[in-house]
Amino acid sequence: MDSVSYQCFPRIKISEVKPDFMKFELRDTDFSIANTLRRKMIIEVPTIAVDLVEIKVNSSVLNDEFISYRLGLITLTSDHAMSMRFSRDCGTCDGDGQYEYCSVEFYLSV
Repeated sequence: MDSVSYQCFPRIKISEVKPDFMKFELRDTDFSIANTLRRKMIIEVPTIAVDLVEIKVNSSVLNDEFISYRLGLITLTSDHAMSMRFSRDCGTCDGDGQYEYCSVEFYLSV
């Protein structure tokens, strides 16, 4: 009886490399390997997330909770993300997130 090999040998062709950017082509592999690489690359990028939203005036048809939820889906990259602390672990601000090492403030006027 012939044995069937499900082992695949992916090929990667790197076309461009910069300090913060790489362009490559992944071939001869299945979607699970490609998705694993994609997820790992996303995880390794330091990001900050929108956690607390205060809406002063909302004249749109969208309710405040929906807008807050959608803002929370946006991932923000920052050079300072690795030096920041979780607000729950910050002893200086007592968890309210009002300190430079555990919070960032953005103002949006539309």
